[in-house]
Amino acid sequence: MGVLQWSVRLGGGEVLKKEQMVIDHIPVSALIRDEIQSALERRSLPHAVLFAGQDGGAQLPLALFAAKSLLCNKPIEGLACGVCSACMKVDKSIHPDLSLSFPVPASRETAENAIEEWREMMDSRSFLGLADWYEKLEAGDLKMNISAKEIHRIEKNIRYKSFEGVGKVLLIWLPEFLGGEGNKLLKSIEEPPPGTHIFLVTNEVNKILPTIISRCRVIRIPRPGPSALSSWLTGVKGFRETEAVNAVAVSEGNVNVALRQLEGENQLQIDRDFITWSRIAFSGDPAGVLDFIDEFLKAGDRESARNLFRFGLFYFNQVLLKKINVQQEGLRDELSASAGKMASFLSVSAIEQICESFEKYLVQIDRNASVKVLLTYATVQLGRDLRVALKRSRENARA
Repeated sequence: MGVLQWSVRLGGGEVLKKEQMVIDHIPVSALIRDEIQSALERRSLPHAVLFAGQDGGAQLPLALFAAKSLLCNKPIEGLACGVCSACMKVDKSIHPDLSLSFPVPASRETAENAIEEWREMMDSRSFLGLADWYEKLEAGDLKMNISAKEIHRIEKNIRYKSFEGVGKVLLIWLPEFLGGEGNKLLKSIEEPPPGTHIFLVTNEVNKILPTIISRCRVIRIPRPGPSALSSWLTGVKGFRETEAVNAVAVSEGNVNVALRQLEGENQLQIDRDFITWSRIAFSGDPAGVLDFIDEFLKAGDRESARNLFRFGLFYFNQVLLKKINVQQEGLRDELSASAGKMASFLSVSAIEQICESFEKYLVQIDRNASVKVLLTYATVQLGRDLRVALKRSRENARA
């Protein structure tokens, strides 16, 4: 496969190859990236593709890049140039040959009645999560779906002749919201009009009708691992390593969550908070425990506590990897040294027990447990687990 040779000069004289500014900036594996790039270069991308990932993943940016490449006025070896009028229109969700469909509350009837909110959302972030969409539409507890009326609308749109003469793309975000209405799309998915591609972008492929899945080329996009996501956040997005490590720890591989954490008003200091917390817990000093919890809750809220437990789960998983001599991912030197000390006296079963406790805390905080009560209990329990493990380790060493 060819490598793009042309480049764009940025401010300060920096030169970046154009292909590095687009497909290489999407956090997917090289295998997936090469498959898409090769198919676009050869113009052999199937007419119906199902991009399957998890909420907040890279499937939507990847599908949009493929759409942009297909509609580009001046593609370079089949890939979007990124600067022509067609590419800019796709970026703004205003290209006349790009039909967009997504779930909306019943009061909106069709996606056309929420397109302005979609454009505003995509202007700020392309790693879109379902919760973001609910929040943007102020949908609350309202049920969303892709209705029969919406299907009729998009079926009608893809039958129109291409406005710019390059082709047409129908992109359906979250086709799992089609339900039984999805059968009405089968004919179009199987035999779309000439020059038309249909992209389905899903968070839950298991909820899509098997009859739809069987008619698509399925590209499964797993969440990036801690090391890959951290490298992407620092190398592509330009965040500092410490910030990236913290975001990775609390995101559980969700790119959207990691970006929201980093772009929020409060910078993540969760690694320092966790180290301080674990030391205070180990000390068993009641006054120190209560002082920490009071200070922590002054600066944070339920989400801060949730991040503390998420980081704890991430951290002790890294301790486990250290214990069984598997190379760690995503820990800076100070945390790696701390994990090494923990691994020196914690048994595998003790680490697993602590991880199970953190998983339970996350469930309880999602069920609106009192943050102060839960954090106090978790602090006492963690301190007890660490002290018991250290005592046993010393006894075994003397035996």
